[in-house]
Amino acid sequence: MLQKQSNLMKWLTFGIFFGLAGCNQSDDAQKKVVIKPAPKLSNDATAYAKQAWVLMNDVEPLVTATQKAVIDEKVRKPLRELGTAWKINVKMTDAVTEGKYALCRKALTSLDTWARAVKEGDASEKESQQIYLQDKAECKDALDHPKLGNTSPN
Repeated sequence: MLQKQSNLMKWLTFGIFFGLAGCNQSDDAQKKVVIKPAPKLSNDATAYAKQAWVLMNDVEPLVTATQKAVIDEKVRKPLRELGTAWKINVKMTDAVTEGKYALCRKALTSLDTWARAVKEGDASEKESQQIYLQDKAECKDALDHPKLGNTSPN
């Protein structure tokens, strides 16, 4: 009798184990992981300089209008994100690819400084604006004359 009970427990255990394993597989089929391709990274500063130019022209009116409530989220955050991506993807070893486009990255930084000064009501607001406008003009010159000081990333 003990033998039959022991065999019954073994079969019952196996049945529960395989039954639960089968239930688990159907859940896994529903939770398939989708693998997406990684974004293509570039060490070409040209693309970042052009993005910087567009971004600067998009957010500059917010700083000029002293819209302090949106400066952090709509101005400074995108400026820092683009600047960080630029620093990560165009590394020092690729510095030759940056050339005069580095002036556009400098303009991003000076726009961020000006935006911070506007938000905080800093006395250096006008000076920061002048520095930014000078840096922006140099960025525009680099974009308009890519052959002068900008080298190919290849």
